[in-house]
Amino acid sequence: MDFITHIKQLLSKYKKAVFLSLLLSLTLLLVSLFYKSNYKVIIYLIVMLGAFLISEFVVFSGRFKFKDWNIKEPKKELYVIFLTQIITCFLLVYWFAIAKQKVESSLVKIVLFSGRILFVFPVFFIIYFVGIKKYSLRQLGVLSFYNWYVSLPIIILIGGVTYLTFPESLQFNSILKQNGGSAFLVLGFLTAAIPEEITRVLIQSRLSRVLKDKSWGWFLASFLWALLHIPTFAKSSGDYIGATFSALGILPIGLLWGYLNERYKSIIPSVLIHGTNLWGLQNIF
Repeated sequence: MDFITHIKQLLSKYKKAVFLSLLLSLTLLLVSLFYKSNYKVIIYLIVMLGAFLISEFVVFSGRFKFKDWNIKEPKKELYVIFLTQIITCFLLVYWFAIAKQKVESSLVKIVLFSGRILFVFPVFFIIYFVGIKKYSLRQLGVLSFYNWYVSLPIIILIGGVTYLTFPESLQFNSILKQNGGSAFLVLGFLTAAIPEEITRVLIQSRLSRVLKDKSWGWFLASFLWALLHIPTFAKSSGDYIGATFSALGILPIGLLWGYLNERYKSIIPSVLIHGTNLWGLQNIF
């Protein structure tokens, strides 16, 4: 079987995922007409497609056979995850919309800080899934390093195209200018990539099992992840409409990370791509 046949079989197997991706692409192109960013959106979508093809070529060349996720109680675990996401959303909205204005109470500050550590960072998830449910970190996709190298050509593709076409959008440069080199690893990996990808893989895997549909699990988990960024995007301007469109703009790269997590049963490739911040094409609106 050649690579083209491999891709055709994969797309035929996941027709819903293909349809949802095309629908999202069309939506982004229509919105881009109002923002006059259609050229950037087209490049963004082509690069995401290229990253997908690179990943699948690695799978095809290596003839990998990945086992499915080992999930003990998908529905119960999903309820717990969604409850934590509601708490997370409340904490983010309160932190950026209210607490940043003026909070003098030390107790409130301590509660907010503790809540962010527990729920915005995946500390609670580690306690619940490893300590209570007795999953190993490998079963959660955290310590599967054998396929890490698939991230390298994807980082080069996304970072290279961003640098050549829209260098002002490069996330790496933005972090260095605002926070300096010492904060790069913290902001890139510890506060963004690792907690977000652990959360994504838990939601996506459990949601796919409950819905009995990997396409919907993949898309809805990434959609929820994008929505949780709205308070962050709106924290400075207070423009929640614009923040919603910005959240829509990050959905394709979120889908890429969700695809990598599911395909390789590991968060390592997506964490490396996410954490290096050598991307920026997602800033389209």
